[in-house]
Amino acid sequence: MPDFEIIDVHTHTFASAERGIRWQKGIAPDREVERAGTTDELLDCMKRGGISRSVMLMYTPTRFMYEAQIKRVSPLPDDPAKREAIERETKDLMVQRMIMNNEWACEEIKKNPQLMAFAGLDPVYMSEETLIGEIEDKVAKGCKGVKIVPLALAIYGNDKRLWPVYDTISRLGVPMLSQAGGGPGEAGGKDAWGRPKYFGEALQDFPCLKLILAHMGQGYKEDMIDLCSRFPNLSTDISGQLTDLDQPGGRQSDELVQFIRTCGVEHVMWGTNFPMNNPVLYSELTEKLPLTSEEKELIGSKNAKRVIGIN
Repeated sequence: MPDFEIIDVHTHTFASAERGIRWQKGIAPDREVERAGTTDELLDCMKRGGISRSVMLMYTPTRFMYEAQIKRVSPLPDDPAKREAIERETKDLMVQRMIMNNEWACEEIKKNPQLMAFAGLDPVYMSEETLIGEIEDKVAKGCKGVKIVPLALAIYGNDKRLWPVYDTISRLGVPMLSQAGGGPGEAGGKDAWGRPKYFGEALQDFPCLKLILAHMGQGYKEDMIDLCSRFPNLSTDISGQLTDLDQPGGRQSDELVQFIRTCGVEHVMWGTNFPMNNPVLYSELTEKLPLTSEEKELIGSKNAKRVIGIN
């Protein structure tokens, strides 16, 4: 067990094992599923890994679900009005599924004080009114922040449809965690949708914005170093970064520690991306990282407490 407190700011949980397995197979069809992603599994991992609290990031892949649903009703009517009605109705259905998923998380955190939740949002399918209402409602029900996945939304961090989100969470004082780096972007070989640099405009426009860009920027090291040097409210997490640590072809401990220190230890939080990664293993690997005790305490829990606003 680690001798410092750990808060996992990056987990995904599901109302059933079937949903969790299906979600993972959608991301990595050839990868063996080791954990289904239920809250019971997460709580067990937390106990065995010495993890005091975890954040459930509520991700509902609305665009992918919408596209699958539209295929099932194809061919769509030739009449533009009828076609638009079907598309709008389907998008509204996906929004309701996202809201229901957020509601489930609110019930889970009532039952399990060790768990926190960030509500999932879709600024593409949700109207501005719905976005603001969902944020306010879920924060009132106990959510500690919000979550977006640019890769799934097909938007960049400077998309103006996100401005109502940034404005609302800045007013409420809660953070937003976003998938960052990795994955394709616009057609033609442009940047990944989650490229960190596109969030710089929002950080400038909203000085009180608390933003967490996950996975240490995943492939955009210079972006993260630059943004961390300019914006004290920007954070990142180590989710996905300890996988294959010090293994052939994997990231090396010294390299990771140097990256963390260059960004600034005060910007980095502990996360795993459960169930894709094993929190127990991440806990063990963190103990072995060549960081000072103070640095491990900051990354393990102190930064998360400050950013999320918990004791």
